[in-house]
Amino acid sequence: MAKSQYIVEFGGLSVGVHDFEFELDDKFFKNIENSEIGRASINVDAALTKQNNLLNMHFTIYGTVGVECDRCLKDFDLPIEAEEELVIKYGNPNDSNDEILVIPEGETQFDVSQYLYEYIALALPARRVPCEVDAKQFECDWEMRDKIEKLSPETEEKEKENNPLWEQLNKIKKFNQN
Repeated sequence: MAKSQYIVEFGGLSVGVHDFEFELDDKFFKNIENSEIGRASINVDAALTKQNNLLNMHFTIYGTVGVECDRCLKDFDLPIEAEEELVIKYGNPNDSNDEILVIPEGETQFDVSQYLYEYIALALPARRVPCEVDAKQFECDWEMRDKIEKLSPETEEKEKENNPLWEQLNKIKKFNQN
């Protein structure tokens, strides 16, 4: 993958709307340092609106990202969709923020790869349990869930509470709290 694939050259473009397409796959995410995404197939349609001193880029992102189920650790392809806006203007690059990219005066191109990665990472839900979304298509690995549940601290606490050997210690513990 050539990094230039994600560089948008706007210097020779006329004022108006211009369309770009990007395809992001596993190679793209492997080149991003500390990427939490390893497997993906994502398409990005970008519409660049060029004005005299301002550029506005609208991204439409859709595809799938390979993630693990939070409940059973089974790999699955999570469908994602997102729409994002990026405003590009001239000035001091140190004034850039999440929504506005500031580029030096006279610049004729910019790299959107980092923005694409961030937009996709933000499109991923915090909780990834596919069987809650579509139980017919995604089935949890019940064997793994049982193993995880047996190892969880809550299960150990329940076993201690039900164990008669701990009963006397729990009485002492309650007495000392009073």
